[in-house]
Amino acid sequence: MNTRLFQMRYSGLAFLGLLTACSGGGINISAQGSVFPPGLPGTIGLGSTSYDVAEGEVVNIFVTRGAGSSGVVSVNYATSDGTAVGGSDYPAANGTLTWPDGTSGNRTISIPITDDNTVEGSESFTVTLSNVSGATLGANTSATVNIIDNDTAAISAFGVITDLNSVTVNGIRYDTNATIVNINGLPANVSDLKLGQLVAIEGEVNFSNATGIADQIAYSATVIGPVENIDAALDRLIVMGQTVLTNADTVIDSSIDPDTFAGLTVGATTQISGFLNADGDIIATRIEPDTTSTDVQLVGPVFGLDLTNMLFSVNRLIVDYSSATLIDLPIGMPTDGLLVIVRGSLTNGILVVDEIANIVNLAGTPGHRVHPSGIVTRFSSATDFELNGFPITTNVSTSFVNGVVGDLQADAEITIDGEVSAGGDTVMANSVTFGRPVNDKTTEMFDFENFTNISVLGLSRVTVDQGPNFSVEVKAASDILGNIQVTQDGDTVTFGNNNTLFLNAFVTMPILNRINVEAGSIANVTLRDFDQTQMIVNVGGVSHLRGERLMIGDLTASVSGVSLLDFGGIRPIGSASIDVSGVSQATLNMGVGSTLTGSVRTGQGTGHSILFYYGTNVTQNVTTDALSSVVKLGETRP
Repeated sequence: MNTRLFQMRYSGLAFLGLLTACSGGGINISAQGSVFPPGLPGTIGLGSTSYDVAEGEVVNIFVTRGAGSSGVVSVNYATSDGTAVGGSDYPAANGTLTWPDGTSGNRTISIPITDDNTVEGSESFTVTLSNVSGATLGANTSATVNIIDNDTAAISAFGVITDLNSVTVNGIRYDTNATIVNINGLPANVSDLKLGQLVAIEGEVNFSNATGIADQIAYSATVIGPVENIDAALDRLIVMGQTVLTNADTVIDSSIDPDTFAGLTVGATTQISGFLNADGDIIATRIEPDTTSTDVQLVGPVFGLDLTNMLFSVNRLIVDYSSATLIDLPIGMPTDGLLVIVRGSLTNGILVVDEIANIVNLAGTPGHRVHPSGIVTRFSSATDFELNGFPITTNVSTSFVNGVVGDLQADAEITIDGEVSAGGDTVMANSVTFGRPVNDKTTEMFDFENFTNISVLGLSRVTVDQGPNFSVEVKAASDILGNIQVTQDGDTVTFGNNNTLFLNAFVTMPILNRINVEAGSIANVTLRDFDQTQMIVNVGGVSHLRGERLMIGDLTASVSGVSLLDFGGIRPIGSASIDVSGVSQATLNMGVGSTLTGSVRTGQGTGHSILFYYGTNVTQNVTTDALSSVVKLGETRP
């Protein structure tokens, strides 16, 4: 069979083709070039504007002459650096490509990619055409070459299991063929891991193809303990004093009705996995009954550290660590704000722990790669915030995905790809990827004067400071601010809304005579720096009122529902009359020789109400019922 190249002209057009004589007779004609009018030189352009190539491979970039073949044509090409550097990641190249008269089709620029041992992620460079001679340049005159890194890095990751085909966390699929698994402090198997669990991974990762190898996976439930309150209408549980919130991403065990929480009962032990938000509430990633654990367990930030009596609080729960083993704590002891995991048993409403450990230890060798996800628990600025209680910073080189730097704020859900900083105690974020968005906030100032009382109703975070002037500032989602009622009636300012609208209020006032957190509220209230002879405090609903740097001569207080009053860290109180009811707790720091009166009762036949106090030579006359108690924690604190 004989084949010859030929040129055919038809109706003023010309094309190149192959003429083949077939063995059985006849002729086969096949076109080999573009149809073009005779005498045109054609155009020169790149076959594609983007190429992907792995380290150690060769990228072939095609440059095409089309729409003509008349005359000799040439074009220059050159590479230029992007994030990839010529001479290091690839050999810088330039040259000239030529097509003789009567020819068209492709010319190839071949560039070998360096196979280094540096973990650097995907990088890119550009190839550009210029100075065409004998023809014109087409539309595609430059192409980006993306170099796919084939190196792996040692990594510490922290996030939710989203796929059990191997294990996928934060978008990385980890091979688990030789993984050591630990669940709630005990050896386990990969098959024991479940969707929605929040895990810590030590291993290796290749970010370019989103795969890794997990050497170790550790799962520690955020809380294991008895259910104290169930509110299906608000998608909320109270478990061992911790407020647990659910959303559309929460994985609820098949034994539980996700609409009613049927399958859970008050008093039953439940296991919760989830992130802490800026208020210390748990945003559940998984909820399941627990029928096997003998100890209770809790993850949260240390607050109100009492070194003398070896006590601290985690949200609503007082922790006694006097007999605990301390594991991986940064300075060998608890510190306020440190995110810890504690395990032990409940005794008279106090969690007496056997073990305290640092739950997310991202600190370590400078340059070590970390990949945590979670919720921003503290935000000061883009260069000073905390994720899961650990310090994070950014710089001008940090990239932001699904958002911009201005979207960083408290309660933002983010994933960090970064490295331990030179000091070993902060993570420098190379990239920040945003998850579920936080609604845009609008701030409104209210021109209120001469008020001495505060009333809070609904879903709120309210901070009240003592100061010489009056100020009321409210932040809320832009689309709901108009539906939130903030009013002044005489000497009382009321923050009123329902439990589906969230507001964040900041108040400054000279004197606070009374603060009421109304029944039905879900509120977090902080009082700071007040120094006055008397104060009336009422806390209801599912709320938490905390005092910082307060000095109160005479306190009258009521704590009801499933609420917490924490005045354990303030200056000593001269006298107090307090009523604690429902499934509530209060902690007071009573002065030397002070008087403490009132009552502690459940009022609903379930749960356990407790009054804790510090005090030296306190005259105590507080009545209790069968399901309530008064517990002295220690002597008067200074």
